[in-house]
Amino acid sequence: ELAAQRWQISLEDLLVGYTWSWLENAVAAAIKLVPLGQTEGQSLLYRFSAEINTAVEHALALNDDAIGASTPALAIASSLHETQYSRLFRS
Repeated sequence: ELAAQRWQISLEDLLVGYTWSWLENAVAAAIKLVPLGQTEGQSLLYRFSAEINTAVEHALALNDDAIGASTPALAIASSLHETQYSRLFRS
């Protein structure tokens, strides 16, 4: 958010960019994990990208009490993957 403030990027545009990055990353992981080719991955990106603006509008309409659901234990467990014997992705 600091970079967005520095470059005067609106919150809505920031969220659209962040959501696109998340979606692209998730599809890239799906291409590697399941028998999904590049063409199917691009189709998924195209299909789901149409929902980004709706998701951002919904997020911006939420009040602060509705924000904050998270899974810290999952995040911690995910960070331990580098010490596992077998890994699906290099980091």
